Amino acid sequence: MKFVPKRLERTADVSRGDTTWVSFLKNALSVVIVFALGYLALGLLADLLAHSIPDRWEARIWGPTTLTPPETEEWDRARETFERLVAHGDLRDLPYELSMALTHDPNAFALPGGAVTLTKGLIESVESEAGLAFVLAHELGHHEQRHALRRIGRRLVFSVARGLLFDANPTSVVDATLHLAESGYSRRQETEADEFGLRLVHEVYGDTQGCLEFFEQIEESPDERWVAFARSHPLTSERIDTLRRLQAELSGAGER
Repeated sequence: MKFVPKRLERTADVSRGDTTWVSFLKNALSVVIVFALGYLALGLLADLLAHSIPDRWEARIWGPTTLTPPETEEWDRARETFERLVAHGDLRDLPYELSMALTHDPNAFALPGGAVTLTKGLIESVESEAGLAFVLAHELGHHEQRHALRRIGRRLVFSVARGLLFDANPTSVVDATLHLAESGYSRRQETEADEFGLRLVHEVYGDTQGCLEFFEQIEESPDERWVAFARSHPLTSERIDTLRRLQAELSGAGER
């Protein structure tokens, strides 16, 4: 029997492989799963590294330096409130120090080593001691949960992994995905610090009435709801609702 080859135009093109949408979805899902597992593993490694650093090492490496405080009534009020909270015996063994940033934007933040900074605008805007105590206790909550160290560790671990995987030139998609994932992680940290701060104020003062003054001032921010998903802080209205439920729980526990 004589072999007759097919004409070239009738030969099947198999060089492209299987390109069905089912195959594409499977491959995309595999990439997402691998990325998610890698993110979780690297984050767990960073958290373990942060928790393994003794307090004395953190104090020695990042310990705050002595700053000359401003001589104002607002500063004295903040310092006295801060010292009362720090005197609580259950905090980590760090050289806690309060400082003030001379900016009118109301803000507060914690840095590794025990430093807590309030802006001039925040100190002037929060009038009650309870409101100021909660803001300070919230920042002490970041220290208690080692949030600053964990953020440093995660940035270091992710930077190394990203450089190894993408030859120090990651795509914008990778950066955007990491940003969204870390924003969610940061929001969880804020929630943890909120709960710790409210519990600390309740333990030190015996009451939490008036603690939410600062959040209530910014709750009506006109553009907050639109950027809540990508921002590093939870939606203020949700924070207030969660804290009010905790206030009721603590109040009920105190009455029994």
